[in-house]
Amino acid sequence: MSSNDIKELAELLRRLRQEDKNLRVFGADSHQYKLGQTLAEAELQSFEQKHKIKLPEDYRLFLKEIGNGGAGPFYGLELLEKAAQYRDLSKPFPFTKATDSYSDEELEEWGDRDEYPGVLELCHQGCAIYSYLVVNGPAHGTIWNGREDFYPTELSFGRWYRRWVEKALRTLENEPLVDKLALGMSKEQILVAAGGDWQERKALRNSIYFFEAPEIPAQLELNEDRIVIKINLWPFILAQP
Repeated sequence: MSSNDIKELAELLRRLRQEDKNLRVFGADSHQYKLGQTLAEAELQSFEQKHKIKLPEDYRLFLKEIGNGGAGPFYGLELLEKAAQYRDLSKPFPFTKATDSYSDEELEEWGDRDEYPGVLELCHQGCAIYSYLVVNGPAHGTIWNGREDFYPTELSFGRWYRRWVEKALRTLENEPLVDKLALGMSKEQILVAAGGDWQERKALRNSIYFFEAPEIPAQLELNEDRIVIKINLWPFILAQP
């Protein structure tokens, strides 16, 4: 991530803060788009020396130019020191693939999942699920999701954060499209009225189908003739990176 990239990211975040005045994005009522104070180069070096690591360059630049903790995906970013407090960063995070692909015997060698080393507990997603940033080990610089098991996202911090901002902005911009949806519409009429990448899935109840598009904040219920019989508005916007 270059200095220009970080400036673009800061501008996107400013736009999101401006657009989401009603805090519709999931977790925004917790962080309210506020950011912690940036960290000086000396503070970053001190942290790295203390934990015997090198922070991923994009995350390091974020801390230095945008802020330390606050506005971010889900319930927001943790402060650097808090993100590090329960983990031994001086030892490598050992995994390169999802932990559920390893045997129980292999996992036992690496100890308790609550103490896996080499990762920052970057943000809380809810339901005891966290986003982790690998700061030591072969997966250095990538984001993982974890609770019972840990799963790689294949995303760097900068890409992960930007995807959140961009998805949130697009979904907020699409909210007016919901007003174009109405009971009695067919699937074809929905696509003409709102566009979007709609997908159908069977509901648990017989003869009911859900019709959803990832960045249009409404869930439609269709009958067996694929006609809209109910419109469920999203209670919040979940802009998952």
